[in-house]
Amino acid sequence: MIDLHCHIVPMIDDGAQNAAVACEMAAHAYRSGVRTIVATPHCNLRGARKNYRGRSYTEVFSLFCALLRQHGLPIQILPGSELFAHPSNLRRLLDERRIVTLNHSRYLLTEFNFSSRGDDISDALALIARRGLVPVVAHPERYTAVQHDPRLVARWFAKGYIIQLNKGSLLGRLGHSAQITAEELLAAGLAHVIASDAHDMQYRPTGFHSLLPYLREHCPAEYIKLLLETNPRRIIEDRHIPLPNHKILLP
Repeated sequence: MIDLHCHIVPMIDDGAQNAAVACEMAAHAYRSGVRTIVATPHCNLRGARKNYRGRSYTEVFSLFCALLRQHGLPIQILPGSELFAHPSNLRRLLDERRIVTLNHSRYLLTEFNFSSRGDDISDALALIARRGLVPVVAHPERYTAVQHDPRLVARWFAKGYIIQLNKGSLLGRLGHSAQITAEELLAAGLAHVIASDAHDMQYRPTGFHSLLPYLREHCPAEYIKLLLETNPRRIIEDRHIPLPNHKILLP
């Protein structure tokens, strides 16, 4: 399995707070069957390092990979970031190509303020797409606009934007509204990827061991493979993700 969204690099954002925690997160993920993690520190988020593409990012990422090798942890770590799409500088960052995409592919993991208007999110996603990138919408089930109108996600899905749900939302760890919305989107087939969005080992841990029983109860095996293996691999290999041939069932 591949975890496409994980705050595992230590001391770079609000994720792993030290090297020991980061190693524990990697080891736990590996034991649960995850073989590849895309490290996605917050980018352009107030209160965290900027984590833009450049020497500083490369050095921190390389040191972390070396740390895992030193501890004998065989899990593959790939570069990425979680861009906070702030309207004040999004266009400039895109034009200057300062953002670390998922494994340097065309796919850009993007998050928004939870209270953002649906139209504002749509406009930002369209801007990203016009720059030749494919937006990967991080945890849309957590946005108030989507909770009020899940059909927003259906429109993004139809445009070819990638929808990434959080493991914690489906397990009820990120609030009731996020859980209900994530379940609705999953049932409608409006998810391309499920990721851990792990930050630690206590509240938001790595791995999919706790998620798999839920998925096996609610999803066919081929859909589970698509969410945790096939689509994440397409993304890190910079391949196209085709639109599925199923009807979207939303009221």
